[in-house]
Amino acid sequence: MFLLLLEILIMVTFIIYGLIKGGALGSGITSIIALFIMMFVFNLPPSAPPVTAVLIIISIGVASGALQASGGMDYMISVATKIIRKFPKAITLVAPLVCFMFVFGMGTAMISLSLEPIIAETAIKSKVNPKAALISSVLASNMALLCSPASSSTAFVIMLLMPFGISMGTYLSIVLPATIISIILLSLMMILVNKKIPFVEDGLEVTEDTVEITTFDKNAKYSTLVFLGCVLGIIVFGLFPGLLPQYTVNGESVKIATADLVQMFMYSSAALNLLLFKVDSKKILSAPATMNALAASLVVLGGGWLGSTIFGSPGNQETLTNSLGAILASYPWVIIILCSFVAMLIGAQTAVAAIVFPLALALGVSPLLLVVIVQCLNVNFIIPAQPTMLLACELDRTGRTKTYNFIVPGLAITALSIFVSYGITLFI
Repeated sequence: MFLLLLEILIMVTFIIYGLIKGGALGSGITSIIALFIMMFVFNLPPSAPPVTAVLIIISIGVASGALQASGGMDYMISVATKIIRKFPKAITLVAPLVCFMFVFGMGTAMISLSLEPIIAETAIKSKVNPKAALISSVLASNMALLCSPASSSTAFVIMLLMPFGISMGTYLSIVLPATIISIILLSLMMILVNKKIPFVEDGLEVTEDTVEITTFDKNAKYSTLVFLGCVLGIIVFGLFPGLLPQYTVNGESVKIATADLVQMFMYSSAALNLLLFKVDSKKILSAPATMNALAASLVVLGGGWLGSTIFGSPGNQETLTNSLGAILASYPWVIIILCSFVAMLIGAQTAVAAIVFPLALALGVSPLLLVVIVQCLNVNFIIPAQPTMLLACELDRTGRTKTYNFIVPGLAITALSIFVSYGITLFI
C-alpha cells in the first residue's frame, strides 16, 4: 500500500508541477517523465497509450482552428454579444445560457472569455449587479465543456467510458439536460439573492452604450454553419446509431465506431473550410484553438498513459481492491469526494479524468455513476487559478465579485447536476 501511495503522490506532484510551469503542455510532458519513473524505478508494466483519444482531440483542434482562421469564431462571438445586449434586465439568466450555448457549440471556453466584458458592462448599464451574472456565466461555461461533442474534455471522457457500454448518446442524454436544468436553477437562485443587494452607483462611470459595427464576410458565416453542421452530425449519429451504415466483416455486422465518427466529421469541417473558403493552412496550425487542442492531447497522452499504468498494474489493482475497493463497493458515492478533491488541486478537466476515472473503473465503480458525477471534474473554483474566474473578478467594477464568491454557487450547481443526472438515469 505504501508503494501505491508513493506512486500516486509522484503522479499528482508531476502533473501539478507541469500545470504550474507550463499549463496543459507542461502537464503532459511531466507526466511522461513520471511514466519513466514508474516503469524503470517501480517496475510497473506499461499500459497501452490512449492513441484514439489523442487522435479525437487533434481532429477537434484542427476543425476549431479552421473555424478560427476563417473568422467564424469571431462571428459567433458577435452573435452572442447581440443576444446578451438584447435582454439587459434579464442578464443573470440570459448570459449563462448564452455562454453555455456557444461554448457547447464551439467546444472552447475562449468564447466565454470574450463575452465576460460584455456581460459585466451590460449589467452595470442596466443597473443590475454584475456579480451574479458573471459567476453564473463562468460556471455555465465550464459545465458546457463537459457536454459539447466539440470539446476535448467530453471526447476524452466518452472515450474512457465507451468500452464499458456508455455510448455518446447515453452520455449526452444524461449530461446535457441535467446541465441545462442546473444552470437555470442556479441562475434563478442567484437572481433571488441579487435582488436583496442594492445596486450602488457611487464611483461608477456608466458610459453610453456604443454598438460596434463589425462586418463579417460570407466565408466567416458559411464556415460557422459548416462547423455547427458537423457538430450536429456527431450529435445525431451519437443519439441515433441506427442511422449509421452497417458493414459485414468476417461474417459479422459492424458499424462505424463513434470515435472514428467524431474524427470524420471534424476533419470534414476543416477540409470544407480549407477547400471551399480558401482558409490559409498556416493560420489553421497557428490558431490558438489548434494549439490548445495539441496541448490537451499531450495531457491525455501523458496523464492517461501514466494513470492507466499505475492503476492498471496487477499488483496495484489487488491493493486497491482490498482497500479502497471495499469502501467504494459499500459507498460508491465516495467517488464524488475523490473526484472533487483531485479537481480542486489540478483544475484541468482532462487531467483529472485521466487520473480518477481509470482508477474508479478499475475498482468496479459503475460507468453510469461516472456519467452522473462527471461535472465534479469542474470543481476547479475553490483554488482560484482559472482564467475565466480571475477575469470576471477584474471586470466587475463594483468590486463585489471575489474569487471566493464562486465556491458556494459552484458547489450548488455541481450538486444540482448530480441530483438531476441521477434522476434522469431512473428513466433510462
